[in-house]
Amino acid sequence: MKKLSIACLAELLSHSAMANITVSIEKDFLELGVYAPLYDDAYLFVGADTDDWLGVGIGYYYDIAPLWKLGAYYEYGLYDDWLLHEFGIDGVKTSSHQIDLSTIHYFGHSAAKIGVTAEHVRNGFTWLTVDDVNRYSLYLSASHYFEHVYFTGKYEHYMAIDQSDMENFNQGHANVWELSIGSIHSLFNFYPYAKVSIFDPNGLYYGQSNSDITFSINGTFSFR
Repeated sequence: MKKLSIACLAELLSHSAMANITVSIEKDFLELGVYAPLYDDAYLFVGADTDDWLGVGIGYYYDIAPLWKLGAYYEYGLYDDWLLHEFGIDGVKTSSHQIDLSTIHYFGHSAAKIGVTAEHVRNGFTWLTVDDVNRYSLYLSASHYFEHVYFTGKYEHYMAIDQSDMENFNQGHANVWELSIGSIHSLFNFYPYAKVSIFDPNGLYYGQSNSDITFSINGTFSFR
């Protein structure tokens, strides 16, 4: 559940009694996801994308007050080991376990969200651990909804602790800022949105030391 737009996710959660299929498009990236209700406030997610990722997740939302919502999400993912893939060797998978805990507060036509994530990533063979890392993040986001469009700003701070044989390669801190504008209403089940992202590592993070700014026009199809 990596690329789903905020407006589309809000609609999925407001119709928890119905199964949904989403197709998210971002530049040369595509993700397919199926959301199925387990009971009133819980759902099952099964997804895949064009980066050879497969994931299964369970989410839960709880209304603690009329304007407050707690969320918890766990996801198990598999994707191709990047090092062996560079050598043309397929079939070895890297696994990940991720937990996302969040709180949402609504203010009329606005909403604010704060959350934390924890993820353990490890490659699928034991004689050389290229990926064996614990990643954590803290994120803050705010959205405002107009009649036809929404604006969302998000800040997220990442920290990675490397435990692999690639000493300190997967370690460090990074900051990410995002600004999105999107359509609240669908056009033939399609929710378009545009996003600007700034990635700024503090020194070295996951082998990256340079800041990066990206702009993309994306969209999500949602069917039920």
